[in-house]
Amino acid sequence: MSEAPAVGIDLGTTNSAVAAVVGRHPSLLPDPSGNVLLPSVVGFDAQGGLLVGRPARNQLLVAPERTVRSVKRAMGSDRVWAMEGRSWTPVEISAVVLRTLVDQAAAALGSRPTRAVITVPAFFTDLQRQATRDAGTMAGLEVLRLVNEPTAAALTYEADGDTLALVYDLGGGTFDV
Repeated sequence: MSEAPAVGIDLGTTNSAVAAVVGRHPSLLPDPSGNVLLPSVVGFDAQGGLLVGRPARNQLLVAPERTVRSVKRAMGSDRVWAMEGRSWTPVEISAVVLRTLVDQAAAALGSRPTRAVITVPAFFTDLQRQATRDAGTMAGLEVLRLVNEPTAAALTYEADGDTLALVYDLGGGTFDV
């Protein structure tokens, strides 16, 4: 098995995604059900089992005390959520989402990625950026770089010549230009 390529991760407020260059083309990497978006929601079921993504989002209305969403808004803060007898920080919850994306990438690529580039809002402070790096490290990743979300969007746009373009990122929790 060859070494997995570095992956790109959009760690979003509402949804997250993972991509890699496969061959010579960037591709979003789907989960086993074919979904490329992972809801950025983490929780625990009634038996204490970890829920990430759709299952956690599905229980949000009936068990909000066992479910966390929009954690990205708390990155770099001292906020904690009490679930399953312990306190969870934004870094720890984000690391769970990142680990799930790494698992998704490993299944799609056939080998487990260990390096990643992660997007962050352009307005993130140094503290919020460090919290995102820490979440990546906690998820078992070497974070190669943090890229501002609108910069990541601009990198995917192929303008020709002297084209002037306004690039914006309209996300679930941010709006960057």
